[in-house]
Amino acid sequence: MFMNNVRFLIFLFMLALPLFTYAGKGEIRFVETSVDLRPDGNAVVLYEIQWQVNSGEMHGFYFQGNDKLRVAMSGDQSGAVDSDGNRYRLSLRKISNDTWDVLLADGKGVAAGKQLTYKLAFKTNFSNAGYLGSTTSDAGQELAYFNWAPVQWDEAPRQDHYTLKVLTPHKLPDSADPVWQYVEDNRLLLTEPWMNEQYRIDYQRGPNDRLLLVLHKDAPANRYQMRAQFYMPADWFQAAAITAPVPARGGSPSDGVKLSLSGLFPFLAAGALALFYFVILGKQRSMVTAHKGLDDIRWQNLDWTPPKLVLSEFRKPRKVCKDLTPLEAAFYQEIPFKQIVSAMLNSMVLEGFLQIESASPLHIKVIKRPDLAKLDEYERKFYAALEDDGELSQAELEALMNDAVKRVQLKAWDSDIAATQKYYRDMVGAFISQAGEIPAAKSDYHNWYYWYHNNHRYYHQPYVYSQAEPEAFAGEIPVESDHIIHGPIDTDLAMDLNVCHDACHSACHSACHSACHSACHSACHSACVSGGSH
Repeated sequence: MFMNNVRFLIFLFMLALPLFTYAGKGEIRFVETSVDLRPDGNAVVLYEIQWQVNSGEMHGFYFQGNDKLRVAMSGDQSGAVDSDGNRYRLSLRKISNDTWDVLLADGKGVAAGKQLTYKLAFKTNFSNAGYLGSTTSDAGQELAYFNWAPVQWDEAPRQDHYTLKVLTPHKLPDSADPVWQYVEDNRLLLTEPWMNEQYRIDYQRGPNDRLLLVLHKDAPANRYQMRAQFYMPADWFQAAAITAPVPARGGSPSDGVKLSLSGLFPFLAAGALALFYFVILGKQRSMVTAHKGLDDIRWQNLDWTPPKLVLSEFRKPRKVCKDLTPLEAAFYQEIPFKQIVSAMLNSMVLEGFLQIESASPLHIKVIKRPDLAKLDEYERKFYAALEDDGELSQAELEALMNDAVKRVQLKAWDSDIAATQKYYRDMVGAFISQAGEIPAAKSDYHNWYYWYHNNHRYYHQPYVYSQAEPEAFAGEIPVESDHIIHGPIDTDLAMDLNVCHDACHSACHSACHSACHSACHSACHSACVSGGSH
């Protein structure tokens, strides 16, 4: 078995040689990290990473080193742009719990000599990770500490700057001008002495008048740790968010390479490391974690504004996606998935195809088989999920939901959200008016359902507003999560890229990546900091 696995890895490596030949290499020009920190400890983190492509064709890089942060990536808020103004969607592949392969979607790449800037956004919780908690100053003041370092970056020997911005929960009054004077007079942000020595620091009026802390480091070294440790009034946060152990005094970051090889047994992993050593030669990494410390406190203020890269949006103003099916339009209108499923069930019951035998738990009996050719793809999958046993499983529904989400993303990734939603609301309204119905105080969902059912090419039993509510079965639909299509994550950060990412690569690119590249990565790259352009 061992030799078979070794031979298989060697085969994969030989197969992957052409990929390594054409893989792009780059250097990081700058990194800017923004944190939208909320009172409950939740946050949105946005990374802006600019690469200079030096050779080959660059497709992506590896993102890791978040330590205790649980990362929930947002493909909708992420994207990239090159120095020619070409914009790209991203394909985000989770390699392990702490490692993501960030790729340009559809197998696209950027040639040598150009710059490529990524925007990568995710949701997380700093309190749960222990980077936000409570402490007390020497004077007895109750404080909240923030102690965190964004990821370290390899392939950054000539990095221009590393900037960290933290958008605090505190809302500035109109009279706070200049902001730094207001902060100093009220002793709102206390910084560690080593921060004042290492960084340029500024306090600014951020989005929605929230207090913004800016830390900036010119010409940081390769794998530089942009650690921040500062203190805020405890009442800016909910009590539950900062009820953590008091951080230990002093302390320094610890450097420790944590090698984790999973999947293959140790001997095979060791063989893989030796086999692929030359591919990653010279790319020694370390993962550094920020430790909580409490030293003496003093102030530093600079009236200074760091450079800001502004990227245009992917969505085209006023562009309307007109080829959504009625069920896809419901997704785009942000109608909950459970209600959409309940609507399909209600219509099939109304048409006499199905019968409800038990409402709770939900059990359905097939009365007569519909002409499947006259149903759309989602309705056929829905019926197939019921036909075998009269029940809906969570796995079946999640497969249906994921398929719908992918199709909507493919169709409407660059469409104007508000314009497209208005287009379908107007279409529904025109249909209802033409039918002569008066939807007394009905919701968008009920109006959508009236249009969906009565405009269906196969359904003949009319639905009127006085009939049973189409969402009546929603409470018994066994799915734990609703869909997220396009809605922006809740943040006040300037998310200049706003796109829906394609959930899959082209068939060729996906097959090659899955078969070759991922196998190499899992064995060789798991102990690295972020970087690894390819």
